[in-house]
Amino acid sequence: MAERVPEFALLIGVFLGLSATVSAAVLTGALFRPLLFGVVVCYPFVAFGIVRSDDPTEALPPRVILGIGVALGVLTVGAALLERPSVGLVPALLAATVVVLPPAAYATRFGADVNPLSPMQTLVAAVAVGATFLAFAPLLGTLSAVLGLVIGLSGALYADARGFRPTYRQQRLGIAGGVLLGLSVALFGLAMRLPLDATTAAAAALVVAPSLFVALTRGRQR
Repeated sequence: MAERVPEFALLIGVFLGLSATVSAAVLTGALFRPLLFGVVVCYPFVAFGIVRSDDPTEALPPRVILGIGVALGVLTVGAALLERPSVGLVPALLAATVVVLPPAAYATRFGADVNPLSPMQTLVAAVAVGATFLAFAPLLGTLSAVLGLVIGLSGALYADARGFRPTYRQQRLGIAGGVLLGLSVALFGLAMRLPLDATTAAAAALVVAPSLFVALTRGRQR
């Protein structure tokens, strides 16, 4: 019976998630938020099945789960674009990223091995994309800074899962560099009279990201 827990959890989660999405969509006449509501309902059941199984990959193949997660992310962005201007592009991308991350983490943990890039290449690409959203935060709003933080940190955690191990000296330099860069962004924003909330969020993201990475990977560093 225990071997079928992931299957039952997945079936229950999918059923409740679809029911919640359809019901909310009918009641509200929208799709973006009902879709997110359905994901929030579904994911905990899938997570329960994964935790309770000795080998969840038999019932939940990593590549299939990753594909479903990516499809849900694309559907989330599509639903948001259909409902513009009520939902902006940056909130849609942030929501889609949050939707895709759990399946991507599962695929990484259980070796889906679909990423053609090396851990360091993935880290560099994620940091570059995250930095772009941070740089445009004064124009796009506070959520752009949040999205930049999520993307950059996710890339770093992926690299860590694939064997990236910064030394303690590199950790300290990263934390110090984040603080200096964050303060520089804050001062630049004040001098240029950029929007205070978005500039502060971007500066805070730069300060927090290296420390958060070190905290989440503590015990696995050299």
